Amino acid sequence: MGVEAAEDAERRAHERVGTRFGVHCRRIGRSGVDQDVEVVDLSMGGMRITGSGELRTGDVVELTISEAGPSLTLTGLVVGNSAAATGPSSHIAFTRLAPSTLEHIGHLVDRRGG
Repeated sequence: MGVEAAEDAERRAHERVGTRFGVHCRRIGRSGVDQDVEVVDLSMGGMRITGSGELRTGDVVELTISEAGPSLTLTGLVVGNSAAATGPSSHIAFTRLAPSTLEHIGHLVDRRGG
């Protein structure tokens, strides 16, 4: 593991798991983003999505997950953007999650990581 990867791992509060599933993303407070995107990694604290190059650091988003059961809608904050071979991605930190929502995310993380 390189120095940069080790630093990233040390500052993360939650383990990430690689995954691929779709969510609906809608930017709150500004128009322009209301589309389906793909989750490429997931943790109890957030997710990284691809498919919306229009999100900016500081944007608040509403994410609707329809994976495995009834739809789950949660709010997140775009904390960064990066470029990869697959295109631009946005790093989302979850905000204001109810205990039942955390439990649902925990099930997704467990299923994807195990």
